[in-house]
Amino acid sequence: MTRASQRWSESTDRTLRAAGWFPGRRVFTGEWERVLRESDGFEAHERARAFLAEFGGLRFALSGKGVTMALGPFSLDPLEARWEADIYAAMSEETGTNLYPVGEMDRRNLFLGMAEDGSVYRGRDAVQLFAESGEQALDRLIVGYR
Repeated sequence: MTRASQRWSESTDRTLRAAGWFPGRRVFTGEWERVLRESDGFEAHERARAFLAEFGGLRFALSGKGVTMALGPFSLDPLEARWEADIYAAMSEETGTNLYPVGEMDRRNLFLGMAEDGSVYRGRDAVQLFAESGEQALDRLIVGYR
């Protein structure tokens, strides 16, 4: 963990900064929310909105060996889920929680959805808990933890 933030590993901090993140970063989420609400009926919840305000729009072209899984490209673009309401409905039903789109990984083979408690799930045909928080999900994706 970085001494400065204790939010994630130093490697994750470097990678996030290289992708355009910085402490205090805030982007407007209203347009993403409008598009997803109008196209698919998604309603953003506060945890997803806060996560996307800080990290939304970032893209990562990672590859190679991670700690326990291979690194791969992912993006924190909620619009990757546009027209995919059926997939998110199935994922939400399977997990028993409302998942809001926060991005994709593995070249859209897996979607990332955030629950109202901040936990992150990944899935498409099947869904699994990926991380207890958005910060943990970022660290796992960037460092390569299963």
